Amino acid sequence: MNHKLGPIFLAEGISRMNVITFFYSCFICIGLLAGMNFVQGYILTVVLDIPMSGQGTITGNLAFVQEIIAITLIGPFGILCDRIGRKPVFVFGTVLISLGFAIYPYASTLTELFIFRTFFAIGAASLSCVLAVVTGDYPAERSRGKFVSAHSVLNAFGVLGFAVILGILPKTLEGSGFAPIEAAKLTMLLAAVIGLISAWVFYKGLKGGTPNENSSIKTEKPGTKELVKVGLRSMKNPRIALSFAATFLARADVSVNGLFISQWAIISGNAMGLTPSESMLKVVPVIVITNLISVFWAFIFGWIIDRINRVAAMTIAMGMGMIAYSLIITVDSPLDMSNLPIFILISCSAIGTVVATASLIGQEAPIRERGTVIGFSSFFGAIGILIATAVGGRLFDLSPAGPFLLIASVNAVLFIASVYILIKAPGENFKENQETL
Repeated sequence: MNHKLGPIFLAEGISRMNVITFFYSCFICIGLLAGMNFVQGYILTVVLDIPMSGQGTITGNLAFVQEIIAITLIGPFGILCDRIGRKPVFVFGTVLISLGFAIYPYASTLTELFIFRTFFAIGAASLSCVLAVVTGDYPAERSRGKFVSAHSVLNAFGVLGFAVILGILPKTLEGSGFAPIEAAKLTMLLAAVIGLISAWVFYKGLKGGTPNENSSIKTEKPGTKELVKVGLRSMKNPRIALSFAATFLARADVSVNGLFISQWAIISGNAMGLTPSESMLKVVPVIVITNLISVFWAFIFGWIIDRINRVAAMTIAMGMGMIAYSLIITVDSPLDMSNLPIFILISCSAIGTVVATASLIGQEAPIRERGTVIGFSSFFGAIGILIATAVGGRLFDLSPAGPFLLIASVNAVLFIASVYILIKAPGENFKENQETL
């Protein structure tokens, strides 16, 4: 029997409570993952007293190390999702990122900071993979666009919520008499506690078991070698190959936005005579407004996706991103509200890429091997972050607009690829391929 949650039809065997818990996880997990990037500049400045002129490279290097770990582990986590089930991977990842938050501000050297980031990175790899897999599992095909839109909207609210918490709390604590270092520690500990409570919620509310156990159709589980081959074999489908490339971009642009907008704000604020906590507080309205508006776009775009060919939707997303990120050349500071429309367009294009990518790969990935296919997709996403942060960090130290222009160029390449595939291999309209999950 297929349940519904509002207008969203659910896959067979998925309950409303499973979906409500997952939607809560979309808010919390992405909020925590993005929150680490948002607060990075504050930690480097206040805790370790790193000169601002080199923070872009260090920020990029920290994210680079995290993505090396992700590249190594996302494939195995995708396989684990299929072998032991989604829930254990979910809970494990949430506990580890909570541990990473708790110990991060206690680093006394850059070496310790890199070591502590490792705990967070393993948890992030786990969550990045399992979130994508469950997004493919829970909706019925007819509601995939709406489900992914709701997922992306909650992601945006999660980024917004944790940006507000992590942006306002340090200044509030400093105003209450805490030293900046103590304010940083208390802020990060609060995030860790939220994560640990959420891990228990996930354990209680998410669907247990493995995909075959949850299906009314019992099939023999594939071996590990077969599962690994599936990810590579799936790239023969040009639409899955496009999804992998778009996942590369989607993760890269979200990472660039999360890392470098707040970093840019701290540097701009320093030139204005603001402290790091004052700069973070001042950039919070930009984060709030851009995320709120992008939420409405995610709903609209999800509605569009469920009515058009999904390669066509990808083409729209790539074209929008190409234009949005190119406009960054006109921006002098994220703290100048006259630049807000450009950051709104960037935020909308980023969430549009996520929605379009998840909808396309969810349609194209075979159900029995979906965990592995999406795990490989997450692997490409990790590479995207790896390149965007390693190269972007160094470009940022040359010009804060550098990482954003890098994303603009990738959007341009994938726009051309999307148009080509739309002409040569558009695939079936989703309505002609109503697979029952």
